[in-house]
Amino acid sequence: MDEARIGLEEELLERIKDRINLSQSAEVKEGIILNAFSDFCNSLGDKDCKGNAKYLGDEKSKKDFLAGFQSYGVINPLLDDPEVEDIIINGTGPIYTHRQSEGLTETGKRFSDLRELNLLIKKMLTFADKNKLNKINNVDMPGMAGRVNIVYSPMGPELTITKIKANPLSIIDLIEKGTLNVEVAAQLWLYIEGLGVKPANILVSGGPGSGKTTLLNALLSFIPSDQHIVVIEDTFELLTEWIGNVSRLESDADLSLADLVKNSLRMRPERIIVGEVRGSEAQDMITAMNIGKYCLATIHASTVRETILRLQNNPMNVPEVLISLIDVFTVMRKINTGKGVYRVVEELSESAGLEQKTVLISPLWLFDPASRSLNKLDPSTVYRDKLSLASGLSGKQIMDEIDKRSDFLDKLRAAGIKSIKEVSSYCELYIRNPKDAVLGIKNRT
Repeated sequence: MDEARIGLEEELLERIKDRINLSQSAEVKEGIILNAFSDFCNSLGDKDCKGNAKYLGDEKSKKDFLAGFQSYGVINPLLDDPEVEDIIINGTGPIYTHRQSEGLTETGKRFSDLRELNLLIKKMLTFADKNKLNKINNVDMPGMAGRVNIVYSPMGPELTITKIKANPLSIIDLIEKGTLNVEVAAQLWLYIEGLGVKPANILVSGGPGSGKTTLLNALLSFIPSDQHIVVIEDTFELLTEWIGNVSRLESDADLSLADLVKNSLRMRPERIIVGEVRGSEAQDMITAMNIGKYCLATIHASTVRETILRLQNNPMNVPEVLISLIDVFTVMRKINTGKGVYRVVEELSESAGLEQKTVLISPLWLFDPASRSLNKLDPSTVYRDKLSLASGLSGKQIMDEIDKRSDFLDKLRAAGIKSIKEVSSYCELYIRNPKDAVLGIKNRT
C-alpha cells in the first residue's frame, strides 16, 4: 500500500473513532465512513481535495474505496480461506497460518513495514469500537469473523487471529467428520433437552484447539426455542445468529466473567452458556446450577479427572460436594496423524456422587485410537434415574428414546440436512411431534 493511501486511511480512522461498533449493519458503517471522507475532503482546499476525489467519482469508485478501507490488506486472502483456522503475525516477519489439513505453514506473505502493520491494528481496534491500546489486547472482529490477540513485544506487535467459521458446524457435520457418532449425539441431545423436565448441566473439556467451542456451538441446536439463553464470553466465539431468544454478554476490563455470571441470574435465563470457565466464575456457575439454572460451559483440561481437579483448586475452588451438580463431562481431543488433524469426543462420562470426598465418575463412552471409534461402556443409570424420576418414564423408555433420536439424526444425515439452522428446526419439530419431523425429512428427499 502506498504512503498516500496509508495516510488517508489513518486520517479516516481517527474521524470515525467512537462512531463504529460491532452491532451496526454494513450499510450504517459504510454511511459513516463515506460521511467522514466527505467531511475530510471539505476540510481541504479545492486543490488538495482533487487527489482524493477519484475515490468518490462514481458508484464503482465508492464501492472499491469502501472495500479497500474495510479490508485487512495482505491477510485478506487468508481470512477468506476456509481451510485457515489461525493466522500468526510476528511483527514484519513471515506470516504463518494453521490449516485444518496441513498444520502450521509459512505463507510467504508479510507486512512491508511497521506503519502498514500498525494501520491493520488500528483498523481492528476502531472497527471493534476499542480505542484504548494496551500491551495485551483481545479484540472481536466485525461480522463475528474471529478474534485477535495483540501483544506488544520488543520485537514489535505479535498478532494471533483465531477465525470463527461463517457457517458453524452442526451436530450432523461433526458426525460426518467422525468427531462423534449418532448414538453419542443422541445421548447429548437427551442431556440438553432433558425431555422438557430435567436438562443436564454439561462441561466440555479438552486442550487448546481440540474442538470444545465447536461442539458447544453445535449443542445449542438442541435447546428448545422457547427458552431464554444467556451467553457469556471473554471474546465472542460462539455463533448464535440463528437463535431467536439469546442475550450475548462479553467481559472487559470493568466487567469480569464472574460479574456477568452473577448478573445473568437477574435476566431470567433458562440456560446459561459460559464460553470458558477459568476462574472464580466457576463458583458462580455452580451456584446458578444449585438454584435450578441449566448451564453449559467449556474448560481447559485433558481428562475428566483433571477437569474435576481444576474445579476443586485455585483459582476456581469449587467444593467437592457441589461438583456433582455437573451431570455430564465431555472430553475433546485433537489428534495429529502426520497427514492432518482431526478432533474427536474422547470421553463421555456422568458424575456419580461422592465417596470419601472423591467425586465419582461413570464413563459411558471412550475413544479407541486404534480403531478411531467411540466404544460404548456399561450404560450409566445416574442421569437416567434422575430423568426417570422427573419424567415418570421407565429406564427402558428413556433408552428407547435415545435410540429413536439416534435414528432421527441418521435420517437427517442421509437426507443431507446439515446446516445448523436446519438441524435446529428439525430437532425442534421432533420435540413437538416426532412423526411430523420424520415426514418432513421424507418430503425433503
